[in-house]
Amino acid sequence: MSTTKTKRQINIAVKFNLLTILIILVTSGGISFFLIQNATSHIYRNLINHGSIIAGMASQTSEYSIYTGDKESMTQIIESVEVDEDIAYVCLLDKDKKPLMCKSFISGLEIPPAPVMSMTNSSFPPKTTYEELVNKEDGKRYISFLSPIVGFAGNKTKEILLSDKENANQEIIGYVYLGLSLGNLHKRINEFQVSTLAFTSLFIFIGVMLTLFLTKRITAPIKKLSLATKSISEGILDQYVHVQTNDEISDLAGTFNHMIGRLQAYRRDIESHNEELLRTNTQLLQEINYRKRIENSLEERTVELMRSNKDLEQFAYVVSHDLQEPLRKVLVFGDRLITKHGKTLNNEGRDYIERMKNASIRMQTLIKNLLAYSKITTNARPFSRVDLATTIRNVVSDLEIQIEKTKGCVSFGNLPVIDADPLQMYQLFQNLIGNALKYHRKDVHPIVDIQAQYLNGIKQDRNLTSHGNGFCQITVTDNGIGFNEKYAEFIFGMFQRLHRRDEYEGTGVGLSICRKIVERHSGSITAKSTPGEGAKFIIVLPIHQGKRKDDE
Repeated sequence: MSTTKTKRQINIAVKFNLLTILIILVTSGGISFFLIQNATSHIYRNLINHGSIIAGMASQTSEYSIYTGDKESMTQIIESVEVDEDIAYVCLLDKDKKPLMCKSFISGLEIPPAPVMSMTNSSFPPKTTYEELVNKEDGKRYISFLSPIVGFAGNKTKEILLSDKENANQEIIGYVYLGLSLGNLHKRINEFQVSTLAFTSLFIFIGVMLTLFLTKRITAPIKKLSLATKSISEGILDQYVHVQTNDEISDLAGTFNHMIGRLQAYRRDIESHNEELLRTNTQLLQEINYRKRIENSLEERTVELMRSNKDLEQFAYVVSHDLQEPLRKVLVFGDRLITKHGKTLNNEGRDYIERMKNASIRMQTLIKNLLAYSKITTNARPFSRVDLATTIRNVVSDLEIQIEKTKGCVSFGNLPVIDADPLQMYQLFQNLIGNALKYHRKDVHPIVDIQAQYLNGIKQDRNLTSHGNGFCQITVTDNGIGFNEKYAEFIFGMFQRLHRRDEYEGTGVGLSICRKIVERHSGSITAKSTPGEGAKFIIVLPIHQGKRKDDE
């Protein structure tokens, strides 16, 4: 059978009483000790000062007696200090510290010999010195004072002593040696200690009584709050505390009662909410089941739509590819008609054939562009490291005839190496540079400038192989005819043209292909221009590409 020991709990009243009484005891003891030490030191210093003053006064009045050796005068000096109850003995000594006259004021006290005290004072006359000693006869402590008596050097008459005191040479002619008993000192110290301890005891008693009273007044309401809190923790919310005090505990009890009211209201609200939640959960379960059926249906339709899109892409590719053959035959038969029967045809017939051929060529170009547009996603290649400078060199080389024909110039600066589809990058810059050469102003040689910079604070350095997750911005600027910026988005649409076909040839698909290539590379392309001042195409591409579904 195992038994468990529970730790005995000490209530807050006992803790408060013990702590307060301990503070009172420590504080009272410290104050008493400080007062006793301070009073003892003060009484001792007063006794030293008192003895020094008496010895100094006696030495000042003893100069004449020492010179003349007047015993009656010496007796008067000794008797004058007898009235002080602290003085135990007094002696008048000559300059060699030999006694001239001594008297003890305590019966049976044998006057101790004068101590050997060194006069270390640098000023003259030297000051009074003192020394604490223990009398070997009675074992009591005394303080001996030795005060020098200063007189004139040599034998001086009474008239000189009285008239030439400041100008004559001075010397030590004797000493006043007296002793103070420490008995009265100890008596006064003991009296002060007794009174201090009595006051301290009274202070401790009053403090303990006050502590017990305050403890009862403070901890009783706290105990009520503790019992009520325990009941609340067990789920009983009908506990209210009534405290008849006008302090913070009363405020705490009021706050506690207010909390009880709020908890009861919360409980009612929670019960009401729980009922509503049960109803809501039932409805949600029904709705979830309904949505699951819809999601399953949507998934099936999505799969069918993806399959349909692939079929449509394949169909568009096949149809576009199959249309090439009839167009080629139209062009071939048109050429044969002109060659074999051109002389028999009139001008109107030859014009019809030329129009047929031009329409076929435009149709063939349009079909090629549509094929190129559809291949951006259907026939895309995985991304690899592409040096854009090399790509543009290849584009410029392939457009060499058109550049020579228009007497144009293509320049480019440091271009980055990025993750991209090489063929699509070639197609992108071929379209942009080709458009810049095509839409040039009359009598103005086209100039195309291509520059790049790294974004996100990344330094432009082609020798670096990694540029974090930053982007590069590529600008293609020309000095062509330009366009109104309100058409900046319009020109990237399919089959959108700003000029008539007889002015500039084209199908209006080239810039659409550029945008689709850039978007496939997670980038963006915009255009800025002013009519007659050229155009600027701004391309932003990531340096590194993440893994894409269409690259797998």
